[in-house]
Amino acid sequence: MAKKIVLSGGFSGGHLFPLVTVAKYLRKNYGEENFEFLFLGPKGKLESDLMNKHNIAQKNILCGKLRRYFSFKYLLDFIKFPVGLFQSFWHLFVYMPDAVFSKGSFASVPVVLAARAYGIPVIIHESDAVPGIANKFLGSIVQSVAVNFERAGDYFPDKKVFLAGLPVKKDVLNGKKEEARKFLGLKKEVKPVVLFLGGSQGAYMINKVVVDSIKDMTHYFQVIHQTGESHIEPLKAEMARKGYKLGHSDYYPVGFLAEHLNDVIALADVVVSRAGATTIAELAANGKPVILSPIIYSANDHQRINAYELIKKKAAVVMEKKNFNREMLLHSLKEIAFNDKKKIELSKNIRQFYYPDATAKIADKVMELAEKK
Repeated sequence: MAKKIVLSGGFSGGHLFPLVTVAKYLRKNYGEENFEFLFLGPKGKLESDLMNKHNIAQKNILCGKLRRYFSFKYLLDFIKFPVGLFQSFWHLFVYMPDAVFSKGSFASVPVVLAARAYGIPVIIHESDAVPGIANKFLGSIVQSVAVNFERAGDYFPDKKVFLAGLPVKKDVLNGKKEEARKFLGLKKEVKPVVLFLGGSQGAYMINKVVVDSIKDMTHYFQVIHQTGESHIEPLKAEMARKGYKLGHSDYYPVGFLAEHLNDVIALADVVVSRAGATTIAELAANGKPVILSPIIYSANDHQRINAYELIKKKAAVVMEKKNFNREMLLHSLKEIAFNDKKKIELSKNIRQFYYPDATAKIADKVMELAEKK
């Protein structure tokens, strides 16, 4: 009889991609006919598109949001949470899974609470070095906790926690430099390639420094710049005013790298990025020297703490907002790109944060819990 597994999480790719990665592994390694998957979480385009793509059934619940600032939306959240909890009880009663795999976020709280009330075993995964409030709370009631950073294990009961790493998509490792050159129209590599990653929404601080320093940057480097979809057109206009013919002046802006991200990462000599756990894991998998500029106001200050976990292992250069300027950035890029010893050291050390068996460890634990029910 097929095992029924509920997947829970939401609101971001970082919470959703590991769910489908683990589901794909279970189907491939334990037999597709042996599983039924149900995603139980918020209704959103990303959630819907991703689950449809991977043939995973969906049921949606209302999810409140735990805000770290005052907002009148709290009144709506007070209504959403109990409704979402009721919906979770109902869907789990009808589906009655053998196990729940939760990726965290406040979206998963009602699902996990309802699952534990029914005696359904649950495993949660924490990506960051410091767990969010939701996972800190849920860690006390679930059967198993997988963590990506050793430090995160300090926040959970020892008997429940295990170091797994973060599941990353296999295609992240299959990047082809020639495909990136073709996609971008990149000339032959006569200079080192620097990749700026600002996420799908872009990063204003990174974008501003790139614009301000583009003359110096392109003197030394070929620059690939992921600007964020909403910033690409204004940024192109600004660069045109500066006299840059895009794609012909060693400057290659793109709104968002989706299908070609693995190819562009493979091409890059140095990457400048925020310090989200998923990005770190993908760069670690490729052994890329990186300069991290963490978001200051991230939840629980998790980006800054993630970044400093890498500093402990000499696995990255970290530049906080106060130091992230034209002069400091250019100096750090030159110090890495033109210093083979430094580049090799960073490449070697960041690989410590990639766990190639992360997906297998988590999937096996899901299977173990499902069989015990």
